[in-house]
Amino acid sequence: MVEFEEGRRIAWHHWARNIWRYELEPVDGGTRVRESFDWSKGVVPGFALKALGYLGRNKPGMEKTLENIEHYLAGRA
Repeated sequence: MVEFEEGRRIAWHHWARNIWRYELEPVDGGTRVRESFDWSKGVVPGFALKALGYLGRNKPGMEKTLENIEHYLAGRA
């Protein structure tokens, strides 16, 4: 884990040292979850990740992760 603020943010780096982050923001009726991916400090630059097809697969993966979080939290309510 490279960033952590209880109830607000968690981030870690993956194999290429790029940072994957979730930020939580209270909103009316729930919580907004923002997922971001920062390749500025990674060992593989963004253009290389794009050429290898990782960025095209990233959005569907993020959407699925957010769906999984929503289902998990709905079951805990």
